[in-house]
Amino acid sequence: MSEATTAIAKLRNNKLNSNYRPMIFVIAPFTEVVKGDVKAIMAVRSYCRFVYQQCGIPVCPQLYLPQFINLHHSKEFQIAAFINIVLLTRCAEAWSFGNPTHDTRYFVRLAKRKNKEVRYFNTEMEDY
Repeated sequence: MSEATTAIAKLRNNKLNSNYRPMIFVIAPFTEVVKGDVKAIMAVRSYCRFVYQQCGIPVCPQLYLPQFINLHHSKEFQIAAFINIVLLTRCAEAWSFGNPTHDTRYFVRLAKRKNKEVRYFNTEMEDY
């Protein structure tokens, strides 16, 4: 059983609703997605699909926020940073994917400050 499967099973333990799915904050390179790097966008989508397949609810601000927030405008970027914190605090855990970047290290530190369990996966979604 993979670490992801075990983690989700543990989070679902003792929940009255058998359809319960914990919210998982997806940590992946933010900047490349915002820049529109197609390869990065596809990778982040695959990470979200992985969380979903493990019976979690993926929370992925780098795919969601650029749809309506201009992250190149400093005021809106600050609001997005606040939204990220709110979303993270609502999640059961944070899962970091791929090679560490400045963006991912920031979110890992933030998750740890919020006392969230952080799990690490490579780009093939294997835990390490």
